[in-house]
Amino acid sequence: MHQTGYTRASTLGPIAEVVTAAGGSIARVFRRADLPLGLLDAPDALLPLRDHFRLLMVTSRELHDEVFAVRLGRQTSMAGLGIFGRWVAQAPTLLEAIHRAGTSLPHMLQNATRLVVRRHGSEIHWSYELSEPARDGRLQNEMLAIWYMIAVVRHFAGACWLPSRIIFADLPNRLRCPIGALTCTDTVSGNAASAIVFDRRLLAAVNPNLGEGDGLRASELGRIFDLPDPEDLPGRLSVLIELELLGRRPTLSSIGSRSGLTPRTLQRRLGEAGLSYRDLLRNALQRRAMRLLGQKDRSIGEIASMLGYDDPAHFSRAFERWSGAAPTRWRRLLESGVRPGTSGSPG
Repeated sequence: MHQTGYTRASTLGPIAEVVTAAGGSIARVFRRADLPLGLLDAPDALLPLRDHFRLLMVTSRELHDEVFAVRLGRQTSMAGLGIFGRWVAQAPTLLEAIHRAGTSLPHMLQNATRLVVRRHGSEIHWSYELSEPARDGRLQNEMLAIWYMIAVVRHFAGACWLPSRIIFADLPNRLRCPIGALTCTDTVSGNAASAIVFDRRLLAAVNPNLGEGDGLRASELGRIFDLPDPEDLPGRLSVLIELELLGRRPTLSSIGSRSGLTPRTLQRRLGEAGLSYRDLLRNALQRRAMRLLGQKDRSIGEIASMLGYDDPAHFSRAFERWSGAAPTRWRRLLESGVRPGTSGSPG
């Protein structure tokens, strides 16, 4: 498979608002990037990092703005990163927050990624390093990632804090002044990895909101481990199937194209694991159906349509085979606090 890294849709920040405010079309951007617009309403959805890169690159071109990701980054916040953001923001000190970010990022929010802290005399270089081989849109992604790192430090140092300088691994000369003007700090290039630089004494900064709010539950922290392992082919294919389900009913051909495998090879490799594409599609449909049934404002007919069923009755019969309960009964049980088990055959 071509993709080696994945990220959550929440890392895109308020992209729709920024694009619309700049006079662009968010629907056209997503269409050109070959991604479902439904990602905007699914912050926990996973997408391949190269698709994330491409979306940022396409957006930059749509707006004719080479530093679009910096403008987007300035409007992002830790709160927008869901459980990962909450876990980091609850750390007692900045040093612990940086440690939490580094250890949980590749498991919870974005893999093929490392956050590394290095001390250089009285300075700290906190770098963002990628093993993802894709190049198109990479700089836009790093601009955005750097701003999330700044947001972490700001949580402890104050909303107006800025690093003493920002380093980009591969920054064209023509972009140094525009980025510098937007970030109000020195911007340089030439390092092996992109990074922010600040005084090491800041690591001792105490969380100003320490003790406020509820801590994360164990069930939430369990989400740290739900990104697919690079060697887990079924898990990686399931990510692609769930991504396509946000916009259309995926096919073996479309998933093969996204994964870089021919349909025959895909089926053969799944068969070696005792699975089939049909198994993965059924499981993805079931998971998405259950999530949608938890949204009380959606009708059974609307959910059926979102899952690619022309007839709500067909969806209801398939769901009952999967779960042992009709969709309406499942929803009532869910509302009463009872979560029925799941089993069944493909629908």
